[in-house]
Amino acid sequence: MTRASSEGPALAMLDIADVPTGLLALDLLAKEARVHVLNAGTVQSGRYLLLFGGAVEPVEMSFARAERAAGAALCDAMLLPWADERIAAAVCDNKRNFPAPGDTLGVVQNATSPTLLRAVDAALKGALVELVELRVGDGLHGQALASLWGETHDVEAALELAEKSARQGRGDGWSGAVIRNADAAVRQNLGQSTRFFSEWRG
Repeated sequence: MTRASSEGPALAMLDIADVPTGLLALDLLAKEARVHVLNAGTVQSGRYLLLFGGAVEPVEMSFARAERAAGAALCDAMLLPWADERIAAAVCDNKRNFPAPGDTLGVVQNATSPTLLRAVDAALKGALVELVELRVGDGLHGQALASLWGETHDVEAALELAEKSARQGRGDGWSGAVIRNADAAVRQNLGQSTRFFSEWRG
């Protein structure tokens, strides 16, 4: 797994069903243009996730090359030319923004990570909410999960935007919930982690 700081506004992710093909796609996208590989590696169900960022044009070039390399093994993909900066920080550094103003939790889950990241980006740009937690793949059988926090009307708007975005991608397995006036037990869980164990024991 490789981590680096993104030096541009664009962010891309590919979910590839085959590990050898995933490694090939990583090699080719890195050779195609100057991009920053933020995360790359296996997740449950034998899939391979690639997350990279940088300036818009290089990311677009590398994304197109990786998509071609993945071929039929590509499960899902997303390209955000102007990604919300909180997304990369949440995935790579487990950066959390909690406690935060508000009393309402919005949580969304999807079968694939790229579609969820695109949905979260839409939610963060369109509503006044904080991204509390973002989990991709590990400990979720390859699925992805995001927690958003804020005032009730903002969280409701965020989830509507997220679901609308998910429908434009691979939104199978999509689910969401709004938890108003969240109990102290929920707040405590958000302040720590939604993982049952502090470290996944898969």
